Amino acid sequence: MGASARKGKDIYSPSEENVYLCIPVGHSSRRAKLMYNKMIYNMKHTKFLWTVAVFALLGAGVAAGCKGRTADTAVEETVEDACMGEDGESDFFDAIETYLVDSIGTRYAQGEMCIPSYDAIAIDESDTAEVRVWGDWWVFNYTLAGDTLKCVAGGSHPGLMHLQQRADHSWEVFAFDQVEDGARNLSSAKRIFGQYYDAFHAVNSNHALRDSTRLAMVADYVKQHGVQAAYLQDYGWPAVEIGQ
Repeated sequence: MGASARKGKDIYSPSEENVYLCIPVGHSSRRAKLMYNKMIYNMKHTKFLWTVAVFALLGAGVAAGCKGRTADTAVEETVEDACMGEDGESDFFDAIETYLVDSIGTRYAQGEMCIPSYDAIAIDESDTAEVRVWGDWWVFNYTLAGDTLKCVAGGSHPGLMHLQQRADHSWEVFAFDQVEDGARNLSSAKRIFGQYYDAFHAVNSNHALRDSTRLAMVADYVKQHGVQAAYLQDYGWPAVEIGQ
């Protein structure tokens, strides 16, 4: 596993209105999950113009030293806030994490805790009755041994999450189109991800990115839940420092 910090990826321009791609660039400690900086390519929408203005102001802030924050941190926090959306896309990921833990993590040998790891690829909010989120989703079950989180079991479940709002305005996953294993892996991935397949493949095939994403989300979980863990270890591999 690699422990290097995550860096920005190339931006893929979506061709559908109200559909945008998620660009992994860093991690946040909020709600034990990785947050995504998202640029919305919709020239008819004021969000785009506002985001451009934020970048312009941000450049001046970085040049001034950002008052004690690193440039990377300033970019991450500002763009995250600018592209968050009125309803808060983080609610989508709260629902997705719940689904990954409760519906997928329970299929594996159980540990003391289940910590998802994922990179969202694209989000489609064009239908108000259903939000679709494509992603490279993983789940890992861990047991704490001393100061080391030992991975008991886990696996990859890339695909398309379908979400809807409940009466209380919270979100839930009501359907999941998962990429198949075996001989139909490639064909099902291309069918499910469609025009976003290349973006998915770029993330899914990048082992260093996946490892750093996983470490970041584990670090968030450990901090949020007060878990006394300093290392993460997969079976047969050396322990890796989690970091904070």
